[in-house]
Amino acid sequence: MVPELRELTYEDRLKEMGLTTLQVRRERGDLITLYKVVNGIEKVDIQELVQLDGDGRGRTRGHSKKIKKNHCRRDNKKYSFPNRTVNVWNDLSEDVVMAPSVQKFKERLDKYRCGDRTQ
Repeated sequence: MVPELRELTYEDRLKEMGLTTLQVRRERGDLITLYKVVNGIEKVDIQELVQLDGDGRGRTRGHSKKIKKNHCRRDNKKYSFPNRTVNVWNDLSEDVVMAPSVQKFKERLDKYRCGDRTQ
């Protein structure tokens, strides 16, 4: 904790230091990891982790790399990495998920979620 900011609320401390909430930072990390998995950068068995939603042809909404959400009967699987990330991933734009590199994905994701902070 920064001693000078001790009396401020959590939100005010974040604003003062130019940070986002822990929840937002974790969600960003999850999306970056999912991008790596979907694009074969992360060496995991994609079939065991997520199911891509078909080939994307004929889709009228969303992007071509949508993921199916698995039905879960237990809470421990319901809050696992793939299931907690699917809805956020599926809501991203085509431009973001089709980024040619991890760095471009991060840039586009930040701009998509937070806008252009340079103004």
